[in-house]
Amino acid sequence: METIKVLGIHSSPVKDGNTASLTQYALQAAAVDPGVATEMIALAGLAIGDCNHCNWCMRKQTPEKLCSIEDDASEILKKIRDCDILVLATPVYFTRLSGRMACLIDRTRCFTFGRQGHTALRDKVGVAIAVGWLRNFGIESTLQSLHNAFLLHEMWTPAVHHAGVACGVGAMAGKLGDDGTFSDRKRAVMDDAWALSATTQLMKKAVETSRMLKGRQA
Repeated sequence: METIKVLGIHSSPVKDGNTASLTQYALQAAAVDPGVATEMIALAGLAIGDCNHCNWCMRKQTPEKLCSIEDDASEILKKIRDCDILVLATPVYFTRLSGRMACLIDRTRCFTFGRQGHTALRDKVGVAIAVGWLRNFGIESTLQSLHNAFLLHEMWTPAVHHAGVACGVGAMAGKLGDDGTFSDRKRAVMDDAWALSATTQLMKKAVETSRMLKGRQA
């Protein structure tokens, strides 16, 4: 049985914080399947420049050099190209995804217009995770931004209706205490039982979907 490669990328600046913890949980949920290999990348501290729309990728791109900009995104883009399931996880900032994640997504333009990388992400599986401090503060709009990127790359975005997962996992890291204040624990998201259950079920569905797609391509 062919190994399914799952790549999880999170854009939180907080080491071992809420977004990182839920990303790791998602990868562990996928790895329950013995045919799955996982890898996690934290964007914090990396140099990820934005796409400068130079169109170099349209004319000069090679399999080893996907983008004209030479920074930490260069190797990440190759890993994205080579994975089967891409998990993108971001904290919610001002009702949207983080700037660092937005820059990385913009750099995947090399997979839509690139001379060698054109449609390279087609028929991969995309999983979106958004971690917010409060409900009704942009979790769904953030998930939709991630899903829009998947759809533009012609990727598959599984859903699990009974788990409440229509467009990715929305998790809440803020916890209201009896005194009316919110907890600031780094891993408070792990108390969100609904999000953990949704993550487990969505990752199972993602693996099933990837295996189905691989069977179709065989």
